[in-house]
Amino acid sequence: MSLPKAVLITGSASGLGLTIAKSLLAHNFLVTISDINPSRLAAAKADLSTTYPSLENNLLALEANVADEASVKALIDQSVAHFGHLDIVINNAGIMDKFDPAADCDTKLWDAILAVNLTGAFLVTKHALPHLLLQQHSSGSLIVNIGSTASFSGLTAGVAYTASKHGLVALTKHTAGFYGPRGVYSVALMPGGMNETNISDAFAAGMNVEGFKAVKEAHPKMNNVPVDHVARYVAFLCEDGIGQSANGSCIALTGNWPEA
Repeated sequence: MSLPKAVLITGSASGLGLTIAKSLLAHNFLVTISDINPSRLAAAKADLSTTYPSLENNLLALEANVADEASVKALIDQSVAHFGHLDIVINNAGIMDKFDPAADCDTKLWDAILAVNLTGAFLVTKHALPHLLLQQHSSGSLIVNIGSTASFSGLTAGVAYTASKHGLVALTKHTAGFYGPRGVYSVALMPGGMNETNISDAFAAGMNVEGFKAVKEAHPKMNNVPVDHVARYVAFLCEDGIGQSANGSCIALTGNWPEA
């Protein structure tokens, strides 16, 4: 009898990450949720423990900052120590910009967006790989990077977010090419807008009205994607053999917005 697969999900105290955790717990995975926000993390753990009381031993909640390498290494080490192995990583942690174009983008904001959205995914991938390469399952290991329409479109967000999500595609493809032959597969999902996320947090201090107007003019029609649909797609990718077949893929789940 094979071991249950152990999954680590970053940025999973709310929104898409939490929904992914629910989807995977329902399929009997061993799930580590992590987040930088301790109050949200505690609420998420309580929610999951209430929803899946019989699976409490399948759940671990750890506070972590993906932009800090020491924090990421501790996160990986604690997850592996708890469950004994690591088979799947979901790089979901991300923050939105304020629709600033290059001339208006504050350098500190640029650095913060890249640190979480791109460097964070790199750091988690880097420190997870020694464990993923151990291949506890014959179907191999898997890294799923959560991109965005901004991973392929030049004008659906600000310059910092767009650059970070384009970079995530490059990280996905390089990891797929180099580590795929070693049994570690890498896939990016590129979902469209989702209502059930914390994207509004980015606009607490306002947004770049000119930048937002440019996005709306370029893509006037917007179809939001149910967060549950994206989570279910992640669960599908985690099934035996699917990650290998999808290795290197960058899959858009956008409701055809922007139009293909």
